[in-house]
Amino acid sequence: MFAKPSRKTWLILALVLVPVAIMIAMIAFETGDGRASNIHFVIAFGLGATLTVLLAVGLMALSFHSSRSGHDEQIGNEQDSDES
Repeated sequence: MFAKPSRKTWLILALVLVPVAIMIAMIAFETGDGRASNIHFVIAFGLGATLTVLLAVGLMALSFHSSRSGHDEQIGNEQDSDES
């Protein structure tokens, strides 16, 4: 059903998810008063940060794909012909 991810895909995922994991670990174990944070906060923060980064990457990929595939020019040409 799905294609096997390439090395480039794994590299991008590693570059995205490793910093998020480091941030989660820092928040979970360094609260300032020496005790661990609430597990629900750590899970919510991790999911929120991961999904935000993945959404941003996905939207940028879609904008590059739209630009390179010619869809942007098609819309521009249709609007120009409607105005005439």
